[in-house]
Amino acid sequence: MARRLLAAGAGVESAPGDATHILLNTCGFITDAKEESIAAILEACGDYEDRQVLVMGCLVERYRGELEKGIPEVAGWFGLMDEACPDHTLGSGGASASGGASASPGASASGEFAALLEHLGLKERRSSPPALMAASYAYLKISDGCDQPCAFCAIPSIKGGYHSVDSAHILEEADACLDEGARELVLVGQDTTVWEDRHLDLRGLIDLLAADDRVRRVRLMYLQPEHVSDALLRYMASQPKLCDYLDVPFQHAHPEVLRRMGRGGGAEAYLDLLDRARRLMPDVSVRSAFIVGYPGETERQFEALLDFVDKAEFDHGGGFVYSPEEGTPAFALRPGVRAAVALERLNRLTALLLEKAQSKHERHIGARLRVIVDSLDLEDAGEGISAIGRTTGQAPEVDGVTYVEGDLPGGTRPGDELSVIVSEAVGYDLIGTIDAS
Repeated sequence: MARRLLAAGAGVESAPGDATHILLNTCGFITDAKEESIAAILEACGDYEDRQVLVMGCLVERYRGELEKGIPEVAGWFGLMDEACPDHTLGSGGASASGGASASPGASASGEFAALLEHLGLKERRSSPPALMAASYAYLKISDGCDQPCAFCAIPSIKGGYHSVDSAHILEEADACLDEGARELVLVGQDTTVWEDRHLDLRGLIDLLAADDRVRRVRLMYLQPEHVSDALLRYMASQPKLCDYLDVPFQHAHPEVLRRMGRGGGAEAYLDLLDRARRLMPDVSVRSAFIVGYPGETERQFEALLDFVDKAEFDHGGGFVYSPEEGTPAFALRPGVRAAVALERLNRLTALLLEKAQSKHERHIGARLRVIVDSLDLEDAGEGISAIGRTTGQAPEVDGVTYVEGDLPGGTRPGDELSVIVSEAVGYDLIGTIDAS
């Protein structure tokens, strides 16, 4: 979406104060995200009273009426952008925008996106989109919506059922991102495993992306456990550009809690899945996420989750206190778990996740790993650090990073890969030195 706004004539400023319009993308998934989005809107309206603040995204899709009444300072509200329309790009105009607009599957000149263009005084035109700011990685949204029956989740009510993004649009978006300097393509969606487009499946899509010489890595995010087949694991092990990285949101491990969540599985099945993945990919890094304090969760059931996490030995993980969302089946579930109890459980879970991650990462000490450079901006990185990057086991923004010490090869820039010898593990992060051999 940001790229198409540029093609339409909007300029992007690095500082909101330099822009005429501030465009905020919001999340309406859980309470914390909603509160963070509202705080960002209020901050923008307060700090930049002489700018037009425009707000888009899931929060608007879900609560437009309440937001319009409650925050009249906002100049325009826009919900979810339209479906991908790869045959159209946008043309010239004269607005300048700054802010958090994220890449979307694209937009046609109708609905919400057309309303945004009209507000900015822009018109659709066939045009080659100019480049965005370069980064070493880029997200490719390959699907949206969800068909999973999870009782706690509001995504289906916001975005509807699962639908794959057209492969032609994904490849077009990938080409643009690679032109801008991205070297790692991160595939995201509510469940990337079930993507398909006519006669092309996920493996075929990854093979097409990996065939581009500019691509160093492809990374899969958000794989629902019941859809991670042995065939997919074997493919992951065989495709050299696909990261040995498994991002599986288990959500819990006790079968009764999972049943109330509308999910299947349990600790035994999940451990078997991890065992099969590690047999096929001995160096695989595994990430998961869990909900604590779900209605009816007992101390015994929570301790079963801790036992599972202890045995699973995740490289990365996150925990969340259950957020009751109106319109979801879980909203009416009783009995609830007291907030203080849920928070105490979250603290115990996150401490264990960090402890296990530290232990896993210490096994890398002395190993030579390939690190893709994300940043050479080292103002706050610490003495002796020459670059910040990630191994194949570290996804951008959600996992740890690798701090690189030593002299870099001449001309090193974001997106380049370095051979690094790991010297230290600090929680989720690694520290290493340039391999001079």
